[in-house]
Amino acid sequence: MTIGRFARISGLSIHTLRHYDDVGLLAPAQVDPATGYRRYRRGQLQAARLIQALRWIDLPVEEVRRILQEPAGEGARAILGRHRDRLTRQSGHVAARIADTERYMKEGVSMPTVTGCRPVQIKIAVDDTDEAIGFYREAFGFRYDVTRRTDDADYSSFVFGAYGHGDFFLLHLKSDPAEPDRPGPSTFGLSVEDLDEFHARALAAGGTEVSPPHKPDGMPPCSAVKDPSGNWIWLYQA
Repeated sequence: MTIGRFARISGLSIHTLRHYDDVGLLAPAQVDPATGYRRYRRGQLQAARLIQALRWIDLPVEEVRRILQEPAGEGARAILGRHRDRLTRQSGHVAARIADTERYMKEGVSMPTVTGCRPVQIKIAVDDTDEAIGFYREAFGFRYDVTRRTDDADYSSFVFGAYGHGDFFLLHLKSDPAEPDRPGPSTFGLSVEDLDEFHARALAAGGTEVSPPHKPDGMPPCSAVKDPSGNWIWLYQA
C-alpha cells in the first residue's frame, strides 16, 4: 500500500514514517528507485502500531528499536523499567516546578540579593550516606532535599536558605571513594543557639565527643564532636 494509506491505517503521519525510514526504525517494504515512493505491506502494521504506542509514552527511538527486536523478552522489560523510573523523576521535576510557581504566587517573586563573591557549598566525605543523613537531621535539624534533577537521577544535599539569596548554602555528602572531588576527613563549624543542647543532641545521634563545651580565651563558648564518619564539627554558641 502507498505511504499515505499506510499512514492513515497505522496512525503515523507520512512525515513520521519517512523519519522512521531514515533512522532505520521502520523501513518500507519497497522503494521505487525512480520516484523514491515508499510502499508498505499490511503485515507491517503491527510493528507500526507498537512503535506508535511506545513513542506515545515518550520512549526514545533507540530504545524502541531495541524493544522491537524482542518485544516479550527480559531486555524489553528492563528498558521499560528504566523508562518508568525516568518518567517518575520527570513527574517529580514537574511537581517541584508547580510548587515553586505556587510559592511565587503566594510570596511574590523577589530579585536575587547576592552580590560579590561568597561561599555557597561545602563537601564532606562520609562512610554511609543514609547514616550521615540521619545523624545531621537528628542532631541539628538539617533539611535534606533534592538540589539537582536530571533525566537519569536526582541529587540531594542539605539545604540552607533559598537559591539566589544571601542565606543560600549547600552541604554535600560524598560517600563514593571514586569521586574525584571527595575530600578526606573535614572540619567545619556551626553556630548554635544553645551549645549544651546541641552538643548533647549530637552525642545522642551517634556523634563522638572530641572537646566538651568550654570557653576559650577571645572566643565564644564552643565544643567539638565527630560525626559517624570522623568529620570534626565545632559548635559555637551564637
